[in-house]
Amino acid sequence: MGGDGAGRPGGSGRSAAPDGGWARIAVRALISAAAGVMAAGFLGVRAGVLVAGLTAFSYVLLDAANRRTPSGANGSRSALRELRGGGYRLVPDGAARYVAVGPGGVFLLAATRRPAAPDGRHGWRVGGMPVDRIAERLAAQSARMDRLLASETGPGHAHVPAATAVVLVSGRRPRPVVEWGRVLLARPRPAIRHILARDAVLSAERIERVTERIERHLRAD
Repeated sequence: MGGDGAGRPGGSGRSAAPDGGWARIAVRALISAAAGVMAAGFLGVRAGVLVAGLTAFSYVLLDAANRRTPSGANGSRSALRELRGGGYRLVPDGAARYVAVGPGGVFLLAATRRPAAPDGRHGWRVGGMPVDRIAERLAAQSARMDRLLASETGPGHAHVPAATAVVLVSGRRPRPVVEWGRVLLARPRPAIRHILARDAVLSAERIERVTERIERHLRAD
């Protein structure tokens, strides 16, 4: 794999504004102007100019916030849709956590909007927590999942591979996917590409059986 999943602008010569962009700009300009005219009628010209300027500036702030969401919650949701399209079943397991079952095996997905950053020469932190501590917790969850799925091994069936924990983080990585023992640390899209590139080890029938077993277990909890 190469890169961090970030696209580069093309050289097709199209306008910098996306489809519908100029219409959106025109509507926002009209709203800002209308707000300014109304304020000027009640409070004077200076107040009208101030209101129009603040209204336009609020749209700038909204656009800036929207540009940051692909690496956070929206980016995770889009990546999960891509994973479903690759034949994976997703079982919710609490807030921003899923168990993904598909051709490449079983994966415990934990999404966070906190960035991951190097901590010293060899360590990593997600937010303020060392990755070692996160890895210990997720490794314990993976081990419990392995014990649960051990009963799926039977005559004529291969053993269900060990579950892999994946932490979906924001921020840039020196490598698209950082392996930390049985835990993978990556942005949403590189993580999903990594999962989809795994060799197929589960058939469609076994994916359904494993998913049903996990759903029953989580409901019982």
